[in-house]
Amino acid sequence: MKIVGGLLLLMLMAVLGIVAKTPTLTRADIRLDEHLVPIRDAVLTLGAKGATAVAQAEVGAVIAVVVPVGLWLLRRRRDALITACLMAGSLAVAFAAKILLAEHRPPQRLWVIPPDNEESFPSGHATVAAAVALLLFLLVRGRLRALVAILGVLFALGVGFARVYLGVHYPVDVVGGYLVAAGVSLVVVGIFDIPSIRRGLEDVGTPASGRHHARRASRTMAERH
Repeated sequence: MKIVGGLLLLMLMAVLGIVAKTPTLTRADIRLDEHLVPIRDAVLTLGAKGATAVAQAEVGAVIAVVVPVGLWLLRRRRDALITACLMAGSLAVAFAAKILLAEHRPPQRLWVIPPDNEESFPSGHATVAAAVALLLFLLVRGRLRALVAILGVLFALGVGFARVYLGVHYPVDVVGGYLVAAGVSLVVVGIFDIPSIRRGLEDVGTPASGRHHARRASRTMAERH
């Protein structure tokens, strides 16, 4: 069900990207961007630039490599692979969608900073921020999980707002980025929840004698029931 749900979210993202190219939605998005122009000031602009800096694609690429290595060394192998696949997959899907949909950026008169590239949908920064938020929820356990989840959501929303505030994205681009991260995360988690894959990961790094003992104990328990 998770895999199907994730694929549906990715399909929704693609449909939203097609709709985003229509003149009606483009005009509505421009009006929303224009409403933010009067509230711009030095402090908000500095904060928006900071949010942009910490959610770049390069940051996502570093997370996709460094965090999995640390988790693997901590013997959290499933979490390591989920992290790598979720972050790398989100970046790849966002990049592919940008190229295929080729949505133009907002008018240059709205830009506070120059955009990273010509394609607007989906927002790569929003994708990275949402992927980080989802990873925090998946990786952190115990009492801190709720707090970390809230902080992750606030981070993702803050980055999304920053990109619109800076005039380099439409609101629909940000939603598209969120859908990419959510869709990919469901697909990745769904794949690693497949029993055969989960068992295979449990066997990695376990001595053969240990695996044999575990399987024999599992069969014994099954026979008792």
